[in-house]
Amino acid sequence: MPRQSGDSPYAFTVPPSVEAVPAARDRVVRRAQRLGLILDEELTNDLQLLAGEVIANSVTHTQAACVVSVRYIGERLRVEVTDADPTLVRPSQADVMDENGRGLFLVAALATVWGSQPCAAGKKTWFELAVSASGVDTADVAASQADAATEESPSITGAHLRIEHRAA
Repeated sequence: MPRQSGDSPYAFTVPPSVEAVPAARDRVVRRAQRLGLILDEELTNDLQLLAGEVIANSVTHTQAACVVSVRYIGERLRVEVTDADPTLVRPSQADVMDENGRGLFLVAALATVWGSQPCAAGKKTWFELAVSASGVDTADVAASQADAATEESPSITGAHLRIEHRAA
C-alpha cells in the first residue's frame, strides 16, 4: 500500500538572494510534475507565479535563506515557505504608483487557499492549488516519495534547525 503523499514532503533551501528565486520557482514546478500531477499551462503559470511571490517575499524581507516544501495532500498541491521571521504576512495597501506591495493580492486571488502561521523556526507562508484527482497516478506518487529520499535536498527537519540556528 503506497504512503500518502502528504506524509513526506520534499524540501529544499533557497539562498538569501532574489537571484535564486527563478530556480527555486522552477524546482517547485518540476517537483509537482514528478509527483505525477497533470499541470496545464494555466496551472503551471499560476504555480510559478505563486511560488515566486512567496519565495521572493521571504528572501527579500528576511535577507536570509528559506526552506520550501512541496507536497500533494489529496486534490491539492501545497507549497510552504518557512523563514526565520516570526512576523506573519498579510496583503499591504499599495498605492497606484508603488512598484511593490501587490504580490499577496495575487496569491489570494490565484490560490485555492493560502495563509501564514507561526512555527518553531519563525513562520510558514503557504498556498494550495486545487489539482484534479484524476491527474494523479498513485504509482507515480509512491515512486516520487522514494525519489525524494535520494535527491540532494535537505530534510525539512534539518533545514528548520538551520533556520532556527540563524535566527538565534
